Amino acid sequence: MKKKLVAGMMSAMMVASLLTGCGSSDSGSAGSTDNSSSASTETGSEAAAGEADSSVTKTAYGEYTEENPYQLTFAYLEFYTQDEAARAAVQDAINAKTVPELHIEVELLPLQPADYQSKVQMMLSGGDKLDVFPIQSTLASSWINMGGIYDMSEFMDTAEGKAVENALGESLAHAGTVNGILYGFPANKEYVELGGLCMRADICDELGITEEYGLEKNKDEYDGTIYDWSVAGDIFAKVKEAYPDMIPLYLQGSSSQMNRFIHVDQLGDNFGVIDWESDPESTTVVNKFETDTYKNTITMLANWYDKGYIYKDAQTDTSGSATMMKAGNTFSYVTAIKPGFLVEAAAANGMDCYAIYFGTGVKSDRGTESVLFTGNACLYNTGIANNSEDPEMAFKFISALYSDSELMNLWQYGIQDVNYKLNDDGTIYFVDGEDGSNYKYHQNTGWSMGNQMISYVWSDGSKSADYWNKLQAHNDWGVVSKTFGFNWDSTQYSTQVTALSNALSTYRAALETGSVGAANVESTLKELNDALYAAGLQDVMDAKQAQLDEWLAQQ
Repeated sequence: MKKKLVAGMMSAMMVASLLTGCGSSDSGSAGSTDNSSSASTETGSEAAAGEADSSVTKTAYGEYTEENPYQLTFAYLEFYTQDEAARAAVQDAINAKTVPELHIEVELLPLQPADYQSKVQMMLSGGDKLDVFPIQSTLASSWINMGGIYDMSEFMDTAEGKAVENALGESLAHAGTVNGILYGFPANKEYVELGGLCMRADICDELGITEEYGLEKNKDEYDGTIYDWSVAGDIFAKVKEAYPDMIPLYLQGSSSQMNRFIHVDQLGDNFGVIDWESDPESTTVVNKFETDTYKNTITMLANWYDKGYIYKDAQTDTSGSATMMKAGNTFSYVTAIKPGFLVEAAAANGMDCYAIYFGTGVKSDRGTESVLFTGNACLYNTGIANNSEDPEMAFKFISALYSDSELMNLWQYGIQDVNYKLNDDGTIYFVDGEDGSNYKYHQNTGWSMGNQMISYVWSDGSKSADYWNKLQAHNDWGVVSKTFGFNWDSTQYSTQVTALSNALSTYRAALETGSVGAANVESTLKELNDALYAAGLQDVMDAKQAQLDEWLAQQ
């Protein structure tokens, strides 16, 4: 198949109802395989066969056979440390399925979050072997403009394309479309982000935090109760007094957590946002880094840093929250909370944890609700590199990630009775002798790629097999932003956006981990904003506002 280079212009895209899209996926018993056949359909493969080397035996899958499978590189984010031998065994198990069924031999390529952007950038620009990979929404524009992403729109009329639509709903399946270019599919996951803290349960029990805030083991379903972030400082003070050598709050400079603290629609790249925190009805593009919303949050973090609540090396540390928790070095970390989160946290951290919701959110008669932004739905997207030697085969594999529960279970949880056991209620958990501290293979990252809602439910007994229904109910708490569906076309401003990104990278980690210190917040923010305006921020904001106004007029 001839590659189609993606180097098109970014444009505003219109997305139909998100909630409709979210609700269209099957969410019955976990592990159902009813949709798995769609990943191995013959439809649409003849087109590729016409361009294939005539010396190669053609099948319903194009030029590949079980004896001569396509060699596919599958890159994904690996947030937790895995045993290499166990990962190799899982790869073999995946290939025992994909080679006969799809004529695809998979090479697993885990990417570490700390160097994800730089590594993918090098692979795309250097022509390295890469087929399927995760595309962070904030990076999509630049990777499209550099010609690194393959346009998948040509596959959507095939049975494989319909399988993706069946999983996500039509709206979400096309949400990663920019100027007619379909660059990626969002994972089928929770789309509502409610920020809060994940805290060590044993210390909460010991210091009376459990009783004071009504915390319970595995109580992570949102009921409308939310605290102002300033209250977290009171908790950190208690921890610091009792455990002077422990870090009350773990933050990491390489990964911004601002969207857990404040509600702004980043409009793709952070350079010109809608400040929902100040005015939920606003459609005015403003400089995020000049808002009271941002300044107050940064000041709060800096005060916490000065008091020793935040790790002194937060700006440069790359350890990760799970590693720090397991080592006993930290009490809590900032995260998005959802139903079942605490089970996942216990597995990752090797200990029981409590969740508590913090933030301001949007007030309603149901309590405090989160805001649903485009970036929530498309945090990471599953796409095809333009380096792929056969994008059609890559798409077949992507389709299987959204329709074949056996494949998702293998990739996420490994091999049954080796890496996990099947419980009587249809959920799964660690095999005997393993837990969150000593497992060999446990990815648990279905929220970043593929369709996690067709995989098993991971549970120690606290989650039922109908958990995916609860996750959908969680999605229903979201208030849809007035700007949901808008993506700004940065093509003519790529030079400015690059300069803006470079300017922000100089200051962001220090500011957003509090490392700058309270005494330096004002001066550092001024330096940042001066650098941003010098890099062309006002031009970018003006262009973004004009595009947003045009898009709103069409709604």
